[in-house]
Amino acid sequence: VNSVMQMFNSQAEAKRIGLQMNLDPSLRLALRGDPVRLRQVLSNILSNAIKFTQQGEVTVKASRVEETPQEAVIRFEVRDTGIGISLEDQTRLFQPFSQADSSTTRKFGGTGLGLAICKQLVTMMGGTMGIESLQGRGSLFWFTLRLLRQPARPKTEGGQMTALHG
Repeated sequence: VNSVMQMFNSQAEAKRIGLQMNLDPSLRLALRGDPVRLRQVLSNILSNAIKFTQQGEVTVKASRVEETPQEAVIRFEVRDTGIGISLEDQTRLFQPFSQADSSTTRKFGGTGLGLAICKQLVTMMGGTMGIESLQGRGSLFWFTLRLLRQPARPKTEGGQMTALHG
């Protein structure tokens, strides 16, 4: 999450919109998943949020939804104060080559593939994805991933092994 936020910091600054991050402190778990796909999904959603926000802020949040000794379900959210999306347009949003409306392509650019690819990647990683939005009031894109917990890693301190707990 930190690396994705850093990638978009200057873009948000250039538009004079706030870019916030809210990570649940209990996420200090060592988790195993696909970091490349996770970055791709977060990058696409964050890029869209900044693109469609003219004033206000964009917030990225990650929180633990569920946990067992073997795995944790993490919910990622990107909330913006942008243009929002009508309920009718939300139904087409995750379909390839679909955008909220044709004027969106002319004004903001894009092919309409990004969210369809994101949804497919999240599904391939065993998660779910969705949106909550009101036209003119911004959007909240979210996805959940079930990630495997890593075993505690031993750390050498002064010649002795100690366990690190995430």
